[in-house]
Amino acid sequence: MGIDVGQRYLATVTTPTNQSQFYSGKEIRAKTDHVARLQKRLRQKGTRSATRKRIALSRRERRLKLNTNHTIAKQIILTHPTSFIGLEDLNGIRERTKRRKYRRKGKKLVPLSKKERKASRHASKWTFAELQGFIAYKALLAGSLAIKIDADYTSQMCSRCGFTSPKNRPEMRALFVCQNPLCHFILHADLVGARNICLRTLLIRQDWMATGVLSVRPDVSDREAKVARLSRYAELRWSLDTSSPP
Repeated sequence: MGIDVGQRYLATVTTPTNQSQFYSGKEIRAKTDHVARLQKRLRQKGTRSATRKRIALSRRERRLKLNTNHTIAKQIILTHPTSFIGLEDLNGIRERTKRRKYRRKGKKLVPLSKKERKASRHASKWTFAELQGFIAYKALLAGSLAIKIDADYTSQMCSRCGFTSPKNRPEMRALFVCQNPLCHFILHADLVGARNICLRTLLIRQDWMATGVLSVRPDVSDREAKVARLSRYAELRWSLDTSSPP
């Protein structure tokens, strides 16, 4: 199965037989937004008691995220025991999700809007690595195996026709709309990402069965090998007959 991690939905899971689950992040986002507002007021107050309260709030927020990730990982593994699980290799994404105050507009830097600052704060506090780590170790305990696959273009590639373009995700909205004139496939964007991850995981599993060799993480240092892998991924198509026969 493939698991797409994100912010709007903390995890989106799908299997080749179209068994899909969405784990919403709406509740935890609302709670962290509330904590952020309280933290801002306490910083403005600046007293010792306010500082102690800020520390307590930070610890409470950390425990909330920890418990949420544990719960989601446990539910995924219990729902899909003895599975071959694909997770995106998001190594280096933390550098791309640093909290920002400005954005580039042409050759100038302009301040972010209130909505953009909020999105930047959410991205900077995204605990994707922790959730993936919990899924990986709980999978081993349950007799499953989690591997990392290339994350390139999983959110931009149409799982039905293979057409890849940033325009398939207009303004990074929740709906994926394929811009291929012969396709026009429409689906929830996170589910499209999970399907692409699932297809790539299935391909790695088939290679493992054929060669007896398995790499649990893609080699990102060999650029030619990566280009070859992406070329193979571009040929994958989603259908109900995706999975190989038992």
